[in-house]
Amino acid sequence: MGLYSSFYASLSGLSTNASNLSVIGNNLANLNTIGFKGSSGTFQDLFAASLGSQGTGGNGNPIQIGLGTRLGGITQNFGQGSFQTTSNITDLAISGQGFFALQTKAGARAFSRAGNFSVDKSGGLVDPNGNNVLGWNRIGTTLSTTGTVVPIQIDLGTTAPPAATTNLSATTNLNANAAIGTTFTTPLQVYDSLGSSHTLLFNYTKSAVVGTDPVGTASAWNLSITTDGGATVTGPTRISFDASGVLNAPATNPTLTISGWTNGATSPATTWQIFSGTNSNLTGFAANSSTSNSTQDGYGAGTIQSLVVDQSGVITGTFTNGQTLALSQVAISVFSNQNGLSKRGDNTWAETLSSGSGNVGAADQGGRGVVLGGNLELSNVDVAEEFTKLIVAQRGYQANSRVVTTSDELLQETLNLKR
Repeated sequence: MGLYSSFYASLSGLSTNASNLSVIGNNLANLNTIGFKGSSGTFQDLFAASLGSQGTGGNGNPIQIGLGTRLGGITQNFGQGSFQTTSNITDLAISGQGFFALQTKAGARAFSRAGNFSVDKSGGLVDPNGNNVLGWNRIGTTLSTTGTVVPIQIDLGTTAPPAATTNLSATTNLNANAAIGTTFTTPLQVYDSLGSSHTLLFNYTKSAVVGTDPVGTASAWNLSITTDGGATVTGPTRISFDASGVLNAPATNPTLTISGWTNGATSPATTWQIFSGTNSNLTGFAANSSTSNSTQDGYGAGTIQSLVVDQSGVITGTFTNGQTLALSQVAISVFSNQNGLSKRGDNTWAETLSSGSGNVGAADQGGRGVVLGGNLELSNVDVAEEFTKLIVAQRGYQANSRVVTTSDELLQETLNLKR
């Protein structure tokens, strides 16, 4: 039995070391695979055979001869890989625990660390195999992570809605030395509810001080405000300053009422922000009449100019009107036993009974890692470590082959005893 058992023990060693070489070779083959996680093989001895009639020595200790080895398991190394910055904003990487959740073309659930995604012709965020990335999409004005995950849609034709002007301001000085009847006109831009831009013309005409002006008035101006688009503007009609050029009427921020746009738009009551705290940006000093630093809070409709992804996996569109809208959010899945996941190929894993079901949620929550936009996670294979394992496996294979050769020689000598 001894010679033949040595054959089979060494044969198991050859087979197991060859399998380990396959694991090492696969690691090195995927050295440049995005999101790849290396694996390592572990050996176990085979059950031992007992010698002797009782299988124990006189002292009661077992007398056993091992029958070889086998591959006890292949453990995946889910350690963090390094990152490569790319120019593609839809390239995503996970820093920390978790996997991107995918929906295959067959409707099954898959998981991946490879975030080399792109937008397909229908606006879906997909991996190179056409699997849809799962997450949450904006519905109306809300992006919520409380619902069921669905394929992410990024509509690059999305239009950001306009907003009508509700506040406007400008820094204006009206020359106290101007002659009666002098006119100064300054334009200010506003937007209506449809996002159309209009110009309000503030027409100031120097006037003599009259008895209805506040006490202490040193200079006064009549004001009329006109606009385009067939609309009319109702607002203050008299501006006055004291002897220091400080505004004394109106005493508070006035409201402008704009109505009658021929395009059917409306405008809310618009506050003319003359005062900032106790200071006024409308003055009557002895200097040239001028306007500067005009601002207003309205804007027209906008189209997507660029995308950005934050650490929570929220994909935000920056629009041509200066606004930003959260469009979608990528979901991240974590497992109680990620080593129980089954490799499916194409940079994906599948759930198993051992891994348990994935806990899907938002990034940077519940132990999930953060998402890095414009980055890819590289393979975590360590070349030096794999070459070291390669040498050890090679020597193990070589040593077992020597046992086979030696056993063969011993068997040959046994056969020669007949001669």
